[in-house]
Amino acid sequence: MSSLTDYVNWYADLSFYDMPFNDVDNVVLCTLTYYDFDPKVISDRSASLRRCVINSADNDPFLKAVAESRRFGSLLVSDYVEVFSRDTSTQFAALTFHLYDDVYFVSFRGTDNSLVGWKEDFVMSYKKTEGQIKSVEYLNDVIRDDRKYILAGHSKGGNLALYGACHISDEKLSRVIHIYNNDGPGLCPEVSDVSLIERIRDLVTVIHPRYCIFGKFFAHDFKDVKIVTSSAKGIYEHDSISWEVEYGKLHTVDQFDPNSEWINDIADKWLQDVSPEAREKLVKGVFATAEARGAETYTEAIQLDVDGVEDLIVNVVESDSLKTVAKIPEKVLFGDMIARLRTGKLAKFIDANQLIEGIVFTVIGLLMTIFTDNAFRFIIIVLLGAVVAFQLVYTTKKLHEDHWNFVREKTRVYIFLVVATLFAVILVKNEALFIVGSGLCGGWLLVIAYRSFLAFKQSKVRDFAFWKNVIKSILYAGCGIFIILAPSDTAQWFMLVLGGLMVIDGISAIIYSFIDANEKYSRKYHNLKDKVKHKK
Repeated sequence: MSSLTDYVNWYADLSFYDMPFNDVDNVVLCTLTYYDFDPKVISDRSASLRRCVINSADNDPFLKAVAESRRFGSLLVSDYVEVFSRDTSTQFAALTFHLYDDVYFVSFRGTDNSLVGWKEDFVMSYKKTEGQIKSVEYLNDVIRDDRKYILAGHSKGGNLALYGACHISDEKLSRVIHIYNNDGPGLCPEVSDVSLIERIRDLVTVIHPRYCIFGKFFAHDFKDVKIVTSSAKGIYEHDSISWEVEYGKLHTVDQFDPNSEWINDIADKWLQDVSPEAREKLVKGVFATAEARGAETYTEAIQLDVDGVEDLIVNVVESDSLKTVAKIPEKVLFGDMIARLRTGKLAKFIDANQLIEGIVFTVIGLLMTIFTDNAFRFIIIVLLGAVVAFQLVYTTKKLHEDHWNFVREKTRVYIFLVVATLFAVILVKNEALFIVGSGLCGGWLLVIAYRSFLAFKQSKVRDFAFWKNVIKSILYAGCGIFIILAPSDTAQWFMLVLGGLMVIDGISAIIYSFIDANEKYSRKYHNLKDKVKHKK
């Protein structure tokens, strides 16, 4: 796969008259917007791109290729604006490239490495930013009636392109022929009138990397969405310089990375539960730490020592944002399940047998681990005593129904006598207790293992329940065989191990009963939504 630099080198001698503007050119120009431009040179409207860039091209292959190419290096650049203010948390820059004839490309810079720029990104989640206001002002100043315009930006720049286009007049918007949002967030619904997106919906192309995080925040349902591959991995795929090209076009795929979609789902749910006011308190609390310690860049801000971490915690607590932060791990671990539990929505979806089994296993396991010395004797006596009591009641009932005909019910009487005798023997003989108890306990554990084996064999999906039953069948089978064959002096530590296993099994069964109920609720909810859509 090839890079943006390769693309620039391949088509270096072709102007936009020779080969029309395309999606890759958009990415190249938006990437260039991150470089520093000389405001003195760029004030001359006849200045070429290669004259305007301050950065030395000697140590940057991409910039060197751009500067030396006819396609990009000779482009005329104008209307360069840059605003940076710590007081208003503003990091804004925009410029206009003259492509050909009357077609112009307006590019908004995304977030740079400054702490101000990163803070402005988060401010977007609870109020309109100065950068968004300036994007409208910039377009009103630049757009003329005798020209056509392509608006674009990467990351925050993509958001500014959308916001600016949504808020200019119909007359100005009529001069816009296309808009590119290169992995930028959409408009926050609590801050902006998202219905304005309808004004530009048919003009927009959205380009995301396969591992997409930033571009999915407040995302809108645009028709033209492309997913591009990257030479980077994970969150670093956001960097547009890493996007890959094949045969002069962006190399695209059909689906996002599943890991990024999971993160997006968590982030969406978290944002739904957190008010703009809570977001504001959290952002101010976090950035106050870095600002107080003199950090000016994102790199400096994340290099916190022990004192810095302590200051961060103090600021978050004092800004009353602890509950807001706590919602993040809650969403990661449980999604919507906790909220549904609080409102009682899951109650009727919970499998009572599964929940009761989990509670029983947990209680028995705790007793085994706490009373290790007497656990084995106590459990066997209780279990066998329960069997004797049940058999006594059941046999008496049958004799009463049969008018006390002992001859006809002799088999039931024999069974009761055998069980009662066995119970009496183990009460007075420790050796008998261990022999009978290890057999009963081992058989019980093997039955549990076999049930778990059948459960995972019949499972069609390798989910949490599948792997739980796989592990459970192996561990309980091992414990069952061991207690049947092991000598009596191993009973104490065996009870400790088995007790720990049962506690873990019981707690996991309780948790899974809620997870299963949550999935049932979600399936029913989505089915209802599908039916409503179908009716409409």
